[in-house]
Amino acid sequence: MRGPRHMEGRSMGDPRKPIHRPDEAEQSRLRQIAYEHLLDCTEKGSRALGMTGASFVILGVGMWINELTELDHRATAQMLEALTVLADPKAPPKKKQHAERKRRAAVAKLLAQVDLEMNPAEGSA
Repeated sequence: MRGPRHMEGRSMGDPRKPIHRPDEAEQSRLRQIAYEHLLDCTEKGSRALGMTGASFVILGVGMWINELTELDHRATAQMLEALTVLADPKAPPKKKQHAERKRRAAVAKLLAQVDLEMNPAEGSA
């Protein structure tokens, strides 16, 4: 599978744009926009492939995990491990809080890796 450095020329947003840390209201607004686009993509993709929306989402999640693994396999594993705790209805609140901190740290590592890969090396060292 080809990774993020092979994504040039595709219709994805520019990963070199600055990372924003919006407040909760703005996060909610942005999530709604993303959700609407993902629903549209899922509908079109599942129809094109002749599969259910759930199958298309599972296929897509696997592909995106591979993409993230190419960036930083350890941070990807840490993020996924944290998400399993967050998705567990039996996990105690304290454990979920710890998992959320771990998830945020892993995401920060992944975003830092994107920055490193997208910025050319400079200098004469």
